[in-house]
Amino acid sequence: RCYITPQNHGFAVDAESLPQGWRPLFMNANDMSNEGIVHTNKPFFSVQFHPEASGGPFDTAFLFDKFVGHVRKIPQPLVLQDGLVYKRKTYKKVLLVGSGGLSIGQAGEFDYSGSQCIKALKEEGIEVILINPNIATVQTSQEKNEGYRGADRVYSQPIRASVVMDVIRNERPDGVIVSMGGQTALNVGLELWKSGELQAAGVEVLGTPIPVIEATEDREIFSAKLKEIGETIALSYSATNVDEALEAANKIGYPVLVRAAFALGGLGSGFAANDKEMSELASKAFTSSSQILIDQDLRGWKELEYEVVRDSSDNCITVCNMENFDPLGIHTGDSIVVAPSQTLTNREYFMLRQTALKVVRHLGIIGECNIQYALNPINEKYCIIEVNARLSRSSALASKATGYPLAYVATKLSLGKDLVSIRNSVTKTTTACFEPSLDYCVVKMPRWDLKKFARVSNELGSSMLSVGEVMAIGRSFEETIQKACRMVNPALDGLDGEDSNLVDDSISLEA
Repeated sequence: RCYITPQNHGFAVDAESLPQGWRPLFMNANDMSNEGIVHTNKPFFSVQFHPEASGGPFDTAFLFDKFVGHVRKIPQPLVLQDGLVYKRKTYKKVLLVGSGGLSIGQAGEFDYSGSQCIKALKEEGIEVILINPNIATVQTSQEKNEGYRGADRVYSQPIRASVVMDVIRNERPDGVIVSMGGQTALNVGLELWKSGELQAAGVEVLGTPIPVIEATEDREIFSAKLKEIGETIALSYSATNVDEALEAANKIGYPVLVRAAFALGGLGSGFAANDKEMSELASKAFTSSSQILIDQDLRGWKELEYEVVRDSSDNCITVCNMENFDPLGIHTGDSIVVAPSQTLTNREYFMLRQTALKVVRHLGIIGECNIQYALNPINEKYCIIEVNARLSRSSALASKATGYPLAYVATKLSLGKDLVSIRNSVTKTTTACFEPSLDYCVVKMPRWDLKKFARVSNELGSSMLSVGEVMAIGRSFEETIQKACRMVNPALDGLDGEDSNLVDDSISLEA
């Protein structure tokens, strides 16, 4: 196991000089220097970092429990490293399922993740088969050069279960990756797993197991899983018909949020204030999914996200935390997002970080995932909105904002590697098991082009409308948001309060 710890020291014990009966307890994963020693038969141990973690992570707070155990003369087991953990399965051929054609909620972000995935697989000497009909992407390019080695074969076919299965029968891959192609690829993977076709073909799903993905996608299973560890989601019920939806809405109490399960970009979602609106929204949502979710209305709460990475050895890190400029109620794709968070206290930040690690470990996710929170702005009450057990739109932003290649690392982890053995892509010498620290600010600002859609409402809500986004980097939030405004619309000087003429005054907007 590898732990994230706060430390500040300029010396270390030479492990080679330890007398008989003493063994190294911790070592630094970057320079292999000693970070702790333990006696093999006496209740003595020492560490070279700060387990109390005041102002830092609490990952090694368990050492205090061990110390108290020694004081009370309770035997504390000493677990030595098992060499068998370094034996992992090898793969010769892997099928990567892309995201398909561009659409609102699923566009260039997944070209980024797919390209990084191919790069990681080729480094391991694996033959890569890609299925993606969108030829306007980097990942479908088969040009071979030193900078980028593309997939060995590309199938420009629709991302459908039957088509993917035909490719599997033709290519006979060892494994398939469905976490790099957004919700489209994930849904295909779920469908093929439930039908038993993947198991029958002897193809392994790499990364997060399908039952874990299903647990994050199915609201009832997800809620039950969180209750096992004392965490909660917003009050929520699922429904498979309009009558069940009305019953659920009345249980929660209006207003409620209605959204389709297994859907992309908040498709078919909205807020209902009464039974009439509920019936209309439910009927609309059922056109895109067989199950809909009715959630408690938490509009006005802060919306926060953490990008979390976990390996098969249970090492777990949070790579980036982001805060939505807009409160809960506006879809993340339509919201201005700031990294790192600007309004959280140190206590709130580490409280949500600790929860993220606990949830991801309990679910058993392997690779990268995204956890979203609703946080009451007045007190520290929070609830978990959802966990995306795949690369999401936010993952591309987090990767570019921090310089941590999430898709690349997640691919390596899906092959059985651990975070300690993967090298930092910037330094090339230190480990990838670290949490980036930002001394700058990043703002993602969406861009809309609603003039092309004459009959579409320009009111922002729970269903995504933006067709693109920009990312600005600066030393402060003020500088960065001004840059973002100028990039979204070059006609603007920034947040100067002048009429941008982007909105047609003849269209009435609700206050």
